[in-house]
This record gives sequence, structure tokens and C-alpha cells, in this order.
Amino acid sequence: MGIETRVVLISPDSAITPEHVKSKILSMINENAGMASFDIRVKETCFGALVEGEEKKVREIVEEVRRMDENGIFSKPRGFPIGDPRICRATRKGGPRPGFHQLELEYGLLPKVREALDKCSQ
Repeated sequence: MGIETRVVLISPDSAITPEHVKSKILSMINENAGMASFDIRVKETCFGALVEGEEKKVREIVEEVRRMDENGIFSKPRGFPIGDPRICRATRKGGPRPGFHQLELEYGLLPKVREALDKCSQ
């Protein structure tokens, strides 16, 4: 199993905040602090959070986080690790990060996705 970085996106119409997601992830990490392989990094973002670590553990964390709002929290793989200098705005002399505009578009569509999922689960 390799290392995976995932973006956790919270629908703008959700009652869950990025701080809630980060706190949930940190509590899960602290509960499992005795496990040497539980090396997870988390970064709060305006859209939700970034989670990085061993692929299986990251997927478990994301599944648990999604239970907070099943139709309002989504995740997808991120192409770069947390803190990667290739996409850091400081080393790139400012401007939006690669993929930001796509992420912003997807984020804006999440309330519609929630609405469709809510209808499907009735």
C-alpha cells in the first residue's frame, strides 16, 4: 500500500465545518496513537480538509468522516502531497494553485449533488 492524499470537500449547505472535520480526524488519530503505522497528516482548508497517509488508513478515516453528513461530505484523490513545493504559492510567486478553479467549480455544485442523493435515498 502506498501513500495517498485525499481532498475532503464539505458541501457549502452543510452544518459541518472544516474545523469539525479536522477535529474528527485528529480525534481518530489520537484514539489510535499507539499504532506505529497510523502516520496521518491533516490540513484544514476553506473547502474541508486534506488527509494524507497510508492509503488504507486514509480511506478508513474518510469513510468515518463522511458519516458526519453522508450526502454532504465528499472526497477525491489529490495529485500532490501536502506541502509539495511544486504547487506552493510561495515558490510559484502567487496566483491560484493548479486545479483550484476546478475544485472551486466542483465545490459550488455540491448542493445539487446533495439534493440528487437525498432524492435517491427516499
